[in-house]
Amino acid sequence: MDIIEPWSLYATPRNAVRQFLIACHGAGEQAGFSPPFRQRKLPTRALVYVSEGSGTYTSAPGAPSVPIQAPAVVWLFPGVEHGYGPDREGWNEHWILFAGESFAAFEELGVGNRTHPVLSLERPIDGADLLFAKLRASLATVGARSELAASLATQRLLLAIVDAVDASDEATDLPPYLNQLAQDAARRLDVADRARQVGMSVGVLSARVKAATGRTLGDFVIEVRIAKAQALLAETGLDIGVIAERVGYDDPAYFSRLFTRRVGVAPTVFRLQQARSIHTELDKL
Repeated sequence: MDIIEPWSLYATPRNAVRQFLIACHGAGEQAGFSPPFRQRKLPTRALVYVSEGSGTYTSAPGAPSVPIQAPAVVWLFPGVEHGYGPDREGWNEHWILFAGESFAAFEELGVGNRTHPVLSLERPIDGADLLFAKLRASLATVGARSELAASLATQRLLLAIVDAVDASDEATDLPPYLNQLAQDAARRLDVADRARQVGMSVGVLSARVKAATGRTLGDFVIEVRIAKAQALLAETGLDIGVIAERVGYDDPAYFSRLFTRRVGVAPTVFRLQQARSIHTELDKL
């Protein structure tokens, strides 16, 4: 087992960081054996990354213990009673206290599940040592810059956890089935046809898309279509109806309503905001 120098540091992030970012309230690392504890409640969220060793997690008194086998993450929630600790052989533990509404984006990707507080990873978290070193350096100083650095390191760790759930190399490249779905997004296919295109059942494909993107299959297709429509609006002078047809919609009015609901402005307004050619012509006037 690797030797870890024990440390723990705490912070009180300013309101702006807590409101708009993921705020780091503390972090630390420790190794070896420490007696398991019970019936603790935290005021913030927390995650415990076990990089080596094994142990158990408990919730309310009388609830069964949940085994923890590295690599694994334990999610802790504000006000929820819990306890955990290593087996006699000890473990390597890395923890963070954090808060922030923007964590909802990570929850959509399946992290921080209240019903499954112990998350087994397919592989160790890439760069965990470096991220905790950055957290330690950030928390050791006081100031806005340090709070932002700690927030960024926490978000990077959360994203690395998402990547470590899947043992494949899909963290940087879209998996083939998502690439195929994206390529076929403008085609007028029903859900069963899309599943056949990638060689999966509807249930399996829907579950994989949800796990990989945090979106339903239908929502993923719509997002791809809207993204392509945005590019066409900004980079071409094509009529709105033509763009609607190119991204998979026969009815320009329906496309405009959907675009407005998703983007926040109508297609014509988006073009006025984003198209460089329009602003170049205005500059000449």
